[in-house]
Amino acid sequence: MKETIYNNLLKNINITVARKINEQKAKIFNAIPFKENEKEVYVYCSEVNKKVEEDMLFIFRKKVILILIKKEEIQYLIKIAYLGQKKEAYDIIIKEAIKLNVSDIHYEPYKDYVVVRFRIDGLLRSMYIFNKEEYQLILSKIKLNSNIDITEKRKPQDGKISFEYNKKSYDLRISTMPAVFGEKVVIRILYGNGFNYSIDKLNLTAEQKDKLKYIMKVNSGLIIVNGPTGSGKSTTLYSILQELNKDEVNISSLEDPIEAIIPGINQMNLNKTLNIGFAEGLRCFLRQDLDIIMIGEIRDEETAEMAVRASLTGHKVYSTIHTRDPREVYFRLEDMKVEKYLIRDSLVGIVSQRLIRLLCDNCKTIIDEKNIDGKVIKLYEKCGCNECNFTGYKGRSLVAAIHVIDNEMKEKIKNINNDNSLLSNLEMIKNLKALLINGNISLLDYENFIEVEGLSFEFKKESKL
Repeated sequence: MKETIYNNLLKNINITVARKINEQKAKIFNAIPFKENEKEVYVYCSEVNKKVEEDMLFIFRKKVILILIKKEEIQYLIKIAYLGQKKEAYDIIIKEAIKLNVSDIHYEPYKDYVVVRFRIDGLLRSMYIFNKEEYQLILSKIKLNSNIDITEKRKPQDGKISFEYNKKSYDLRISTMPAVFGEKVVIRILYGNGFNYSIDKLNLTAEQKDKLKYIMKVNSGLIIVNGPTGSGKSTTLYSILQELNKDEVNISSLEDPIEAIIPGINQMNLNKTLNIGFAEGLRCFLRQDLDIIMIGEIRDEETAEMAVRASLTGHKVYSTIHTRDPREVYFRLEDMKVEKYLIRDSLVGIVSQRLIRLLCDNCKTIIDEKNIDGKVIKLYEKCGCNECNFTGYKGRSLVAAIHVIDNEMKEKIKNINNDNSLLSNLEMIKNLKALLINGNISLLDYENFIEVEGLSFEFKKESKL
């Protein structure tokens, strides 16, 4: 589908107009009306068809304007416009989300309609449109299934649902919020045992993999995975823990929430009702004869201090911090009142990471060739097809910078305030270049990544493009 049609979906389609013909007729004719005014009705169709024009004229009694788009685009729009009429819409949406590996489902009410958006590969995509009455039925079902007060509409509520699909169980975390035109709902999908975690699947270079394995072999110390929300930090931690998961090692994790069950690891959820946060859980862990501790996130001074001290008393501690680069990890721990010498003594490694979207192999197109490092490679750009929901992208890959904090680096860190090159994200260029050479990303996405991340001109020079 043309990107303009997809991106302006809500602006282009009026479901009240579309539903003036039924779904069966829309499929037979490969046509769907999408807007009208006093004199005209506009209809998407896959070919000029006199029968379609006559039928639309009979239904609307207005001049019919046909707009040609691809057949698969028509089928996509029909799926969007008519789902709300199906009694099983609630189940269809969740099943479709699971098939597409969606992380979150958003139900967003507007004045005259409700939009359902999926977060796929980190970006929200409009998927379905309902009218308000159809949404109320789905909202009631969500609330009932998640034990949320169905009568309460004025304050946010949280709940959870267990959903069975294809003989697998998925945990759905529900969050409702009052908005201007009704209650907004977000459903987070936790895939439990659905993922197979491994550091070999993290798209690391051979050098990066060696550095990560070295960090993992150190007996004690603090390892931080940093990056913004949605950059795959949990996946990296799970992959590391899976690698370290041996009979002779006692591993426990404190998470909010537990995103996947790993047999052999003792996993504990935060519990706000019982006032169990990261600091309280970590205090409990230190009495459990642990070798390895995973803390979902270091958020406050108490957790930071306890994590550092645990790493200095013989434990291996893995955690995450939301920062842009490894330098900020150091400064964030300082801000949390951890002494500089304790930060240097405790840190043994930092993994800084992002996720970049991959071009859809089914529809990406060659646009040029370029000489990179003495080798001529093909350059691709996104297109869009049914397989990638007409976005041109399918899947994401890790882009990382891994730093071993050995004795030499500990000495350098003493001068971190005066040396901006220390603990940078420069190494990410190696992952980016490999993806570009293999045709997994476009040159535009390569350059946009550098620009969006605020990387310097020297960083671009390093790429030799």
